[in-house]
Amino acid sequence: MITMKKELRVLVVEDSEDDAELVRNELADGGFAVAHKRVETAASLKATLEHESWDMVICDHNLPALDSLAALAIVREVTVAVPFIIVSGLIPDEVAIEAMRRGARDFIRKDNLSKLVPIVERELQEAAVRADLKVAQDSLHNVSHFDSLTGLPNREHLFKHLKSKMACTGNDLSFAVFLIDLNRFRQVTKSLGMWAGNKVLVETAERLRVVFGENDFIARLGADTFVAVVPNLDQDARAEEIAKAIHNCMDEVFQIDEHDLFVKASVGVSFYPKDGQEWDDLFKNAESALHNAKAAGGRSYQAYRPEMDAYGKERLVMESALHHALAQEEFVLHYQPQFNLFDGQIIGAEALLRWHQPGSALIPPGKFVPILEETGLIVPVGEWVLRAACKQNKQWQDDGLPPICVAVNLSVIQFRQPGLAQIIKKILKETGLSPEYLELEITENIAMHSEEATIATLDELRAIGIQISIDDFGTGYSSLSYLKRFPIDRLKIDQSFVRDHQDGTNDDGIVMAIIGMGHGLKLKVIAEGVETKAQVDFLKLKGCDEVQGYLYGKPMEACNLALLMTETTRSNKEICEVMA
Repeated sequence: MITMKKELRVLVVEDSEDDAELVRNELADGGFAVAHKRVETAASLKATLEHESWDMVICDHNLPALDSLAALAIVREVTVAVPFIIVSGLIPDEVAIEAMRRGARDFIRKDNLSKLVPIVERELQEAAVRADLKVAQDSLHNVSHFDSLTGLPNREHLFKHLKSKMACTGNDLSFAVFLIDLNRFRQVTKSLGMWAGNKVLVETAERLRVVFGENDFIARLGADTFVAVVPNLDQDARAEEIAKAIHNCMDEVFQIDEHDLFVKASVGVSFYPKDGQEWDDLFKNAESALHNAKAAGGRSYQAYRPEMDAYGKERLVMESALHHALAQEEFVLHYQPQFNLFDGQIIGAEALLRWHQPGSALIPPGKFVPILEETGLIVPVGEWVLRAACKQNKQWQDDGLPPICVAVNLSVIQFRQPGLAQIIKKILKETGLSPEYLELEITENIAMHSEEATIATLDELRAIGIQISIDDFGTGYSSLSYLKRFPIDRLKIDQSFVRDHQDGTNDDGIVMAIIGMGHGLKLKVIAEGVETKAQVDFLKLKGCDEVQGYLYGKPMEACNLALLMTETTRSNKEICEVMA
């Protein structure tokens, strides 16, 4: 039976070739296939270590050019991993002890070489353990300091970097903290799933690496937020140039499988030392700048200004108040009537959420609905809206008013929540409203992504007997393909197309196309934002079915809509009697 010898690369620091040969023979007799090299000067030792890898260094103590302590210092300067063993004819005990203290693994007298093989085998095993431990430590360091998805430094690493940088720099030095947040990233993950969101994040990290130089520190803070620390930057103008570069790199389409996604970014920046001399102040101010940039919308940039703190405080106060608003019954619904364009009858109303804080005027939805969506409060508040609208509609019917359909908007988060159909069934049962008098409005962005899941949810809702409409049609990804597949009843022309009609100009072609598309699919078409007689005449000429807008009625309290329904019914009855 042939036994394979263990390979061993040994660097021998020895001025005697004979003694080096004794060492090699002892190792060979112990079962090692030895690859070796002998050096005897400091220069040759260092050069050999730097250009070749070794499993073991075996060193004599007394050499003309250096001793074992000097050789050990050179070895440890180049590498800490290679075991260092002293084999010497004579070495004082105190020197041997000092060598061990400095990192030598063992020492052997040349007249006792029988100990060499067991020591080498022990050191190789321990070196393997140390190597495994180093790999584990490196892995732990990576896990604790780097983002596993993008490979960028993580939050912990970022804050350590900021603390270290601020500890080392005086107030005469400067740097900027850029906070970069992806707009509508949640829409990507809600529509296409986390796999698509992860691909966007990885691609964003690569793009940011290109924008920022090697001297800049880039990190992923978490979710869809990135941070860059740029040294020697204290000017708004230069920071704005970098922000433009960020926006430009994000303008390029993200190609995620068969989808072309357009993801924009908001950028906030603060400067050290003028915007904070402690890392948490500096970072907090960058967040204030980012919040203002996001509020501005689109591909926006803001540098921190002290007055922004007021916005941040106002936002926190509003978030806190919204958490209590539902329990304290501060939400109210207003209703905007919808009319049949040809006979003037009220055929429906859109329920619109308002917030009435005690001691203040009504707060419009544009100021608080985005916060509801960001905090997740849109789900319980949305359920309240559904229940309140159904209850009110049933009350109108019980009061003898002609039955109408009340439309309620569903956010993306509401539409995607599990058990939506069961929730609506329960609300209809509790309020006693017949399903045909409830309409749910969804946007095109809900409709276009995850078509099979969307169709399944819509089928459940239609099975209940409620109506479905596509809101803001024409502003998203208007597609005949999904309209043909989806169980919907009505298209709602976005008010921006109606508002721009001025004597047959601008968006007339879009309005005509939507009406034609809807009627071709046997859908009702309603136009919102109708404010002038010219708009009414145009819509009537093109065959639009229904209208909604200030010309016919602003959003109003339930009692006022009841009066309007009563008056409209009376007027139409009188007209019919005269015509008869």
